[in-house]
Amino acid sequence: MFILELKLKYLLDHRSRYIFGLLVLLIPFAVCADKGVSRYQQLNTHFHQILATHETRLESKFHSLLSVAETDEERAWLVYRWVTYHFKHDAGLANRIGDPSQHSLEKLHKLAGGSCAVYADVTHRLMQMAGLEVKTIYGLVKGGPATSHRNGKPVNHVWNAVKVDGVWKVVDSTWGAGFVGRQGFQSLHSDLFFLLPPEKAILSHYDGADELGYQRAFAVNQSLFAKLPDDALYAAAVGLDPKLIVDAARREPRFNLVSTFDLPPDALRVMSAPVSGVLERREHRFVLESAIFEELMIVQGKSWRPLKKSGKVHSLILVPSQGELLVMGRRPKQHEFEALLGYRVK
Repeated sequence: MFILELKLKYLLDHRSRYIFGLLVLLIPFAVCADKGVSRYQQLNTHFHQILATHETRLESKFHSLLSVAETDEERAWLVYRWVTYHFKHDAGLANRIGDPSQHSLEKLHKLAGGSCAVYADVTHRLMQMAGLEVKTIYGLVKGGPATSHRNGKPVNHVWNAVKVDGVWKVVDSTWGAGFVGRQGFQSLHSDLFFLLPPEKAILSHYDGADELGYQRAFAVNQSLFAKLPDDALYAAAVGLDPKLIVDAARREPRFNLVSTFDLPPDALRVMSAPVSGVLERREHRFVLESAIFEELMIVQGKSWRPLKKSGKVHSLILVPSQGELLVMGRRPKQHEFEALLGYRVK
């Protein structure tokens, strides 16, 4: 299975509410058995071929793009990839555009930029053209307070949701396109924000109107959402249970999430480990799966304790001592260990 990796820094939108984070995108596609090439690779190759054509008519080019799609997920991904590659964040252009719904799709495509409202509007229209059921959602994302209100609900961002296989999932093409830094917009494409399932979407996106029922299903209100760490979605991407993260934030007055580090997407899967970054001196269980690390250790000062290995799974139950605790891994034929998870023991 081919898995694409991208390290992402991102800014939310033109309202100057920002988050910087390192995120791993984990979007696997089924492997084609006959050629040994992943379906994602085939779609990506087709996407760039269409991008390179000289066809200027948007509708014709769009239909050519979708011609190879076999499922709703593939159609949704090709739309998402189109928007995240073609558009750039441009605050000045966003101000000139105003309400994107008042402009034709062709005009917005020609302008090729704007705010999150433009990204979401274009994504909505293109997904409808692709025959998909889609919503545009106004709400809150991590990184800043509400900057406006819509229908009495707080808003600082706009995104989409698309129904695939009967399930509504979040699609955020603004965050998937890149980030705004000191040098202006930086294009860094990420699939982390494509088809976010409900249990992960609640970590980063809050819809006060609860159009998808996510907030009700997981009992996440605005105050609890504000307590969730900004990097909670990244922690979930490496395998930490999103529900445990939410429960810990609900339970602990000052919740500190376990530290995670910049790793390849296939490096680690956390099967069991504390989600809180601050540990009590009592028994804790660590179970981690890794195909690339030959040896895992729990390190406290000069103490190095190996995790028991069984196939790809490493496990250990221990009572830690006070101070810093790191879970570290060593790759085959390497001498150095890399930090995987970080804690502080009270």
